[in-house]
Amino acid sequence: MMTAVDESTPIAIDVVAGSRHDAPLLKPILAKTADRVGIIDEVVGDKGFDGEPQRQACRDHDAVPVIPAKSNRVNPEPLDKPAYRERNRIERLFAKAKEFRRIATRYDKRKRMFVGWLHLVFGFIRLRTKTNVNRA
Repeated sequence: MMTAVDESTPIAIDVVAGSRHDAPLLKPILAKTADRVGIIDEVVGDKGFDGEPQRQACRDHDAVPVIPAKSNRVNPEPLDKPAYRERNRIERLFAKAKEFRRIATRYDKRKRMFVGWLHLVFGFIRLRTKTNVNRA
């Protein structure tokens, strides 16, 4: 799970085992993000985060949950489609990280090692983006 400013700048990351779901991580990631940036306006997520505990965690941070409803939801909340389109920024950051084979295949078994590599990779991505911007 990750939060980001743009497609090159992650704010907070955490990793779970492949068999676990990301939704329980939303609350701690929101807390980390709020500590770093202060005010959170919107939280954009996929259908996997459509649950009342996750939506309430967003509201607890005075953030609007921009999460599409699952097909079996009884009373779906309206979706702000223009805001939801911004989710592609996170997806682009994941795509850039997966250019590094070690991240894409997750060679490391220990969370601590994998998170260390993620920090290194995101540092490379950030430097690469800064260098390209300065050349323009």
